[in-house]
Amino acid sequence: MTSVEEAVSLLKDKLGSKVIECKTPKPRRAYVLMKSGYHRDAISLLLETFDETGVSTITGTDLGSEIELNYHIRCRGPVVTIKNKVPKEKPQIMTITDLIPGAALYEREVFDLLGVVFQGHPDLKRLILSDDWPEGSYPLRKDWDPQILEKNAHNLGGQSSIVNGGEVEGATSSVVKVIVGPQHPALHEPERFSFKIDGEVVVDVEPRLGYVHRGIEKAAERLMFFQDVHLVERICGICNAAHTICFSQAVESIGNIEIPPKARYLRTIIHELNRIHSHLLLLGVTGFELGYEPLFQYVWRDREPVLDIIEMITGNRLLTAFNTIGGVRRDLKPDIHEKIKKTMNKLKKQMRFYKNIIEEDPSLRLRTRGVGILKPSSAKKLCVVGPVARGSGISMDIRRDDAYAAYDEIPFNVITYEDCDSWARLMVRAEEIVESIDIINYVLDHVPGGPYRVKVPRKQPEGEAVSRVEAPRGELLHYVKSDGSAYPYRVKVRSPTLANIISFREIIRGSYVADIPAALISLDPCFSCTDRMAFVDVNNDRKWHWSLNDIKRLKKRS
Repeated sequence: MTSVEEAVSLLKDKLGSKVIECKTPKPRRAYVLMKSGYHRDAISLLLETFDETGVSTITGTDLGSEIELNYHIRCRGPVVTIKNKVPKEKPQIMTITDLIPGAALYEREVFDLLGVVFQGHPDLKRLILSDDWPEGSYPLRKDWDPQILEKNAHNLGGQSSIVNGGEVEGATSSVVKVIVGPQHPALHEPERFSFKIDGEVVVDVEPRLGYVHRGIEKAAERLMFFQDVHLVERICGICNAAHTICFSQAVESIGNIEIPPKARYLRTIIHELNRIHSHLLLLGVTGFELGYEPLFQYVWRDREPVLDIIEMITGNRLLTAFNTIGGVRRDLKPDIHEKIKKTMNKLKKQMRFYKNIIEEDPSLRLRTRGVGILKPSSAKKLCVVGPVARGSGISMDIRRDDAYAAYDEIPFNVITYEDCDSWARLMVRAEEIVESIDIINYVLDHVPGGPYRVKVPRKQPEGEAVSRVEAPRGELLHYVKSDGSAYPYRVKVRSPTLANIISFREIIRGSYVADIPAALISLDPCFSCTDRMAFVDVNNDRKWHWSLNDIKRLKKRS
């Protein structure tokens, strides 16, 4: 495993004066500021030298007259953040997509929200904001005025991004464009996919995010650190515990807060329960999408006791409000240890049954084996994470590689499959449920005594931190920057779906239309991106958006 010292020494030795500043405030974390334009040299050097190196995300931060770009490069264990600064007036920087294609969506995100132009990007266009968003309005800049939306509310134009039916690519072409979403029975969240179909074969697909984007990163800047714990938990109801652990760890790193050993173990329990019910949800939905409804019914039946255990521990089934900065909010009562073990052991027996169905059932095998192939070389270039990467034989797991909570004291296996298809990605999740059950049983037998929380001040010192956890869908990253107040200066969240959705183009090309549900569901996508209301006047061909104030004014008139 690569050490952060190796990475920093390599950059200093090879790039010399191009490196302006290096900081290693915590183990496995380094922040390297490069001279303007030399970010590519540093990133290229890390990619060439260390195995399984990829880009986790890119964070743009408005510093006033400059925009700082943080390239978070994962080198198996450590994260090396390569920094570069561009002027706020006409910010431009060279792309890194030619070095690592997995950075494509991250550059588009920074372009969309901060206005940084990545020169040489193969397809630099909006990723999250609507197509008719006002030009020159960048919501993550500190001087952004939300009133601009109200001023332009009745003047927004542009073509609708929703197309009904098919559209032929050219007069002589056999390729037809088919739009799926953002509202579709097979999609449980709003998302738009533009498929190019030649007969029954998928030629290409382009995903479009942003239909339920809620502006959480911007909202986080206006809440205190301890209030943001509740905010980030609402990023995703399924993997809420992963988000609260990840954010709390970042703040604890900035404030040099040492949480009690008992809190580390209790965080592990709720984190693994989160993983179990998320994987069960996915396996059930897979059965539903493939027309295998008995599997959906049976798996979701066995998911209910897991949610009951979560409610027993935290008082809530989904949004647990369990983790907080400094530890956890409540202790685990000794009298429920056996109840948890009994439920977990019963589920473990059931998982043998479900695993056998996925392995042996001819219908499931026919719909998933050899479908959605993602070769290891492509998985590495696209920087996919979690079960998607492990289904392609890549042994990566933040719990092992960048241990947090109590994972450095708990024995567990990292599940990988070499088949590289939709079936393999499902099998990884089925076996991971069993591993999670073993982890929970181990924690219950070894949880230490003592306090489960320490008091923390509202204000945090000036600093920055990168926090990572292994969410059910893979590597989740939170970057938090503090200016010494009770409010974060910048909060950046990169969910696993954004890391994995880029691979959908790779795995679906050349597949049949009938394979789309199996390939997409094997990625376990979760689309949480700004709740917005669009209004269309079909008679006058006009489209606009209403703000909350518009709705309030209408309510007063009525």
